[in-house]
Amino acid sequence: LAAATPAYAAAPVAVSGDVAVKYQHDKADGEPSLSGGVYTLRLKGEADLGGGWGLYARLGAQYAAKPAQADYNLDAYGETEKSVAALDQFGLTYKNAQGEYKLGRQELGVGTTALLYSRADSNIGKHAFVDGLTASGKVGVTDLALAIAREDNAGGDDNKLYAIRGGFSPNERVNWGVTYGRYDDETSGGSNHWAVDGTYTQGKHSWTAELAKSNRSSDNKAYAASWNYGVNDKTAVFVTAFRVETNADMGQQSDFDNGNRGVHYGVTHQLSSVDSLEVTYKDQKVISSGQNNASFEAVWTRSF
Repeated sequence: LAAATPAYAAAPVAVSGDVAVKYQHDKADGEPSLSGGVYTLRLKGEADLGGGWGLYARLGAQYAAKPAQADYNLDAYGETEKSVAALDQFGLTYKNAQGEYKLGRQELGVGTTALLYSRADSNIGKHAFVDGLTASGKVGVTDLALAIAREDNAGGDDNKLYAIRGGFSPNERVNWGVTYGRYDDETSGGSNHWAVDGTYTQGKHSWTAELAKSNRSSDNKAYAASWNYGVNDKTAVFVTAFRVETNADMGQQSDFDNGNRGVHYGVTHQLSSVDSLEVTYKDQKVISSGQNNASFEAVWTRSF
């Protein structure tokens, strides 16, 4: 008898991705400056299985002239490794009228500004994401987002995290929300985290602020406040001020540098329908010592 062919074998596959070239210059008090280029490929395939179900997988590859500036996990590859490639995301998706669900290896941000936690889509390679379930949808007038995940780490620690955010928009200009998170660290124990956020939009301007706190006994507060101005349909500028104390975020993995405070300045420009440019300057200080550290980044990206 001929083997039966699964129905999903012929499922259409949509391929998308981008290539990026970044120049980065870093400097910090008492340390030599560091400059280099970072070259990235992200290639994602999505198969439609029908009935709202789908499969996804992503190939991530990167070359970094200076590994310290790379987006891959040096604990996994080594501090001198300049190039990596891996199938770094994969899993199952489901969509219906109530929401969207993803089960598998994926990026994750907790908090509207990712103030509490971030393993961003810009990460590359193995041991850079989380394994778990995320869901988003609407219940009545409330937007809900949920995450239940375990970190994919280079060592043996299987740190776990849980988060839920409820958001509400009383009108088209205003959105506010509340986030609760739990982080279970196998080494240092568990911690609870809370955040409140709000966004207000007026014409070409938008303002977003988020305040966070944990149940650790000290150094347990964080904030991020951002202003964005859309100059036109191609160009926007932004300014973000932040402060993240050592015990405020989940596992010291905020999207902003843990233990630092400072201001980020940036401009984004759409060069064409597929090409974009982003320039960012980060002016920061270490909270405990006052040590200055700064970074300049210019990134060209082509999507396909």
